[in-house]
Amino acid sequence: MRVTCLASGSSGNCLLVQSGATHVLLDAGVGVRVARRELAARGVADHELSAILISHEHNDHVRALPSLLSYQRAAVLGTRGTISALQSWITAEYDALTPGLACQIGELRVTPVRVSHDAAEPVGFVFEAGATRVAVFTDLGGVDTDVAAAVAGAALVVLESNYDEQMLARGNYPAHLKRRIRGPHGHLSNADCATFLAAHLSFTTSDVWLAHLSQNNNRPPLARTTTQTSLGPGGPQVHTLPRHGAPVNWDSSEATTRPRQLNLF
Repeated sequence: MRVTCLASGSSGNCLLVQSGATHVLLDAGVGVRVARRELAARGVADHELSAILISHEHNDHVRALPSLLSYQRAAVLGTRGTISALQSWITAEYDALTPGLACQIGELRVTPVRVSHDAAEPVGFVFEAGATRVAVFTDLGGVDTDVAAAVAGAALVVLESNYDEQMLARGNYPAHLKRRIRGPHGHLSNADCATFLAAHLSFTTSDVWLAHLSQNNNRPPLARTTTQTSLGPGGPQVHTLPRHGAPVNWDSSEATTRPRQLNLF
């Protein structure tokens, strides 16, 4: 399996998951020119996407969808809540996903997992090809047993690490927005992300991608250090995903797992 992050953050989100001849785009929040260029660079010409998955209807995840559909005839899949929210402003043919129910898209087994976020019916996703599992959760106000089960056994885990609590508290956001970000349907902090990963990652995890970092309330070194410290020595490689620019790539054939020091106390 191959995974490419084209962008991650409030200005746009887009991830490409590939296995053999199967090419699935997760969210379409980058400019269509960028999307077409990066897809072509990875062997995906116009009208060769197998499917477009939508995690939820917020603009940073669907901004380019209308334009992209001019170049890709792929099915667009989302939950019923997401489809209902999108149909009022994006005309497309949609297929409904049910949280917890896996579907097969070419060589990929795809399972949507319900998350807590202030959208109609948002989900994260688990992708499986053979023995390889990838878990992607980019917008969620908290983690639960479903998310924990999803990351168990994943070789690559993509998880939101949106804000540093102290930076958010000191920042100039209005109080209502700070409450929304911190709330159970908002976003995941560096500390919460790190604590969750330390408790639930398995030895099969080779890489962690920290996603959806806030431009105003976070810094990549701060997010990365928080998670690395929590995981301890010998853990998976930890990367922060950029808001835009050079894509980040992962290939299961090149990933290796490393022994991890157990937390005994």
